[in-house]
Amino acid sequence: MKRIFIALSLILSLTMVSAQPKNAADALKAVTKAETAAADAKKAAKPATWISLAKAYIEAYDQPSRNILTGTPQSEVKLFLKDQQVQGTSQKQGAEGVYTVDSYADKDLYYNTDGILEFFLVTKPAVEGDLLGKAIEALAKAKELDPKGSKAKDIEQMMTDIHTKLGNEALSEYLAGNFKKAAGLFKMTAACAENPLMGKVDSLNTYYTALVSNMAGEKEQAIDYYKKCIDMGIFQNGNTFSNLAEVYKSSGDTVACKEILEKGFVQFPENDGILIGLINLYIDSKDDTGRLFELIHAAQNLNPTNASLFYVEGNVYKQLGDIENAAKLYTKSTEVDPNYTFGPLGLGALYYDKAIELQTKAGEELDDNKYFALMKEMDEYLEKAIQPFEKSFQMTEDGELKNAIAEYLKNIYFRLRDKNPEYEALSKKYEAFLKGE
Repeated sequence: MKRIFIALSLILSLTMVSAQPKNAADALKAVTKAETAAADAKKAAKPATWISLAKAYIEAYDQPSRNILTGTPQSEVKLFLKDQQVQGTSQKQGAEGVYTVDSYADKDLYYNTDGILEFFLVTKPAVEGDLLGKAIEALAKAKELDPKGSKAKDIEQMMTDIHTKLGNEALSEYLAGNFKKAAGLFKMTAACAENPLMGKVDSLNTYYTALVSNMAGEKEQAIDYYKKCIDMGIFQNGNTFSNLAEVYKSSGDTVACKEILEKGFVQFPENDGILIGLINLYIDSKDDTGRLFELIHAAQNLNPTNASLFYVEGNVYKQLGDIENAAKLYTKSTEVDPNYTFGPLGLGALYYDKAIELQTKAGEELDDNKYFALMKEMDEYLEKAIQPFEKSFQMTEDGELKNAIAEYLKNIYFRLRDKNPEYEALSKKYEAFLKGE
């Protein structure tokens, strides 16, 4: 399952504003009063009446979350809500983790493992109905009655506020694991931005609509919105193509799957999802992989100095089990660009993975002679992996990648410590590096 990996700091709560209704009864009273004014023919001719109605709807929407601020420790939240009682506490699995949930009469508050409030869901609104949808309708009426645009700035600000609230609610439903509700809310958020009252393109929520619709099993909507993303130029570094291909594949449409992957590869040949999708598709369908190499070679011809394109071809050979050609292409990528870290890294990983494969095979072998032959071959591949791993370790400045390479080298040197007196010291060297010593 693909995750959204939400930046939780984006989830905001409009809290502790004195103008907000203090309780559900006050919120209902304010909405009723504003609706009565809008029903009056004389007052209904004024844009201010409809803006006041929209404001009443928005404040009623916010009422259950008064005095709540995400990012706040549980103890502080309880202090802010001292006049409200926790009716129950439970553990719930969300989309991206497990949460401790405090349930109140009108809301559930979700705390992470550090006891910090990440998000909340309103379970009993102060006023029933689609309050934000009604607020948008009221603002549209206000704009209609304001041909000179004197209230344009107020309307735009309120629409931006509504858009933010819809997005926050969508993110919260997603994090809670309620994918169907989340998909609908992401769709509403994107539509809100596209509304003439805002007139903006909401790339992120359009993409999230597609992504979460697929999680919810709503494949047709996912396909529609991924197509919309492509039409709008929302490619997410190629993930839009690979994700759409996955939906097609799970729906049994391998023709559309292949078409979208090939289209995506032309624009994003380095995207792992697209490349692996193409490789698996050709292998599963038993089609001629020559077409795959045609695409790669066409990309190389257009950009012969792009080392990553040769690295990609090496990955294809690796997936196909052709170690010799994979090694040649990884080496070629380094020849094209001597500073390309992933060339030697790919070569080292190729040999290391082959060694692990041989180790597994040896573990299943009952014949002693064959067992020792396989283990000898395994050690040979491990030794072959040392030089490219050492080279990539020296080349990379990425801390996380450097640690990963150090882990490989530590393990290899430890395994081969009896073959070379220097290897045990080198193993300890990388172990110390990983410990930060």
